[in-house]
Amino acid sequence: MASLTPLSKGLIGLAVVGAMASAVWHLALKERFGAAPQTTTETAPEAATPATVTTPPAQDPYAPPTAANETPPSPAPLPNEASSAANGALSPAEHAELGRQLMERGEFAQARGHLEQAVQGGNGGAACHLGEMTLKGQGGIPANQDAAARLFQLAQSRNTICFAAGQ
Repeated sequence: MASLTPLSKGLIGLAVVGAMASAVWHLALKERFGAAPQTTTETAPEAATPATVTTPPAQDPYAPPTAANETPPSPAPLPNEASSAANGALSPAEHAELGRQLMERGEFAQARGHLEQAVQGGNGGAACHLGEMTLKGQGGIPANQDAAARLFQLAQSRNTICFAAGQ
């Protein structure tokens, strides 16, 4: 009968400890110690940034105080809104980025249309975002775990790993 060498025992132990640590992190510690939830990590060439981290905008401490009767300023236009009017058609990567920005602003119904077009164009990151919206039931999409899983698998088939933000 064959026996394991000390090196193979050590490597197996290391793999088990690593798997346990990963499971503990994702199931219990990530929400407590993680900075901000990551939404996607894209490896596709059309990705503008390798990782997207959502953080709330910081309040400017030097801004003059606003009166109680003033209406808050409308959010700044998204960078791709001007280019979409000029070009008439957006690429899948531009649809994905615009959809992501709209999601961050809480405009889920508008984000949904852009993300669906990006997914049809082959963008894996958009499949992650649309899967997250489907999982949470946002943007007029009923919450559906099976449909979200299919979108996450579609993203995986396009070499994109999804990280759903927990809320």
